[in-house]
Amino acid sequence: MGSFEACKAQGEGKEKLIESVQESLGFLEKEIEGKKYFGGESIGYLDLALGWIPLCLDVWEEVGEMKLFQEEKFPCLHQWSKTFLMENLVVAKLSPSRETLVELYSTYIAYLRSLEANK
Repeated sequence: MGSFEACKAQGEGKEKLIESVQESLGFLEKEIEGKKYFGGESIGYLDLALGWIPLCLDVWEEVGEMKLFQEEKFPCLHQWSKTFLMENLVVAKLSPSRETLVELYSTYIAYLRSLEANK
């Protein structure tokens, strides 16, 4: 999807990656429109495969100092992300905490940026 790459990118390259991520989110928005889950009224394989989106995008936005997942731009996808986590306690319970993800991604992005600076 490119959102992780957008975290470490800067300048014009970052803007292009953000556009690419939002294009992908737009595709998902169209697929979920009018449905509770991607397969309809019950959770399915695609919901489980994409369940990392609500967990990681918010963290990537913070770490990468960018905005990717605006509710007004992707209202159906936002509603799905809330429903997915609130109604599926097993998923929520097994997911890493936001703090853990922020620490992990912050450290990794700092490491990647230091590698690029030393080239």
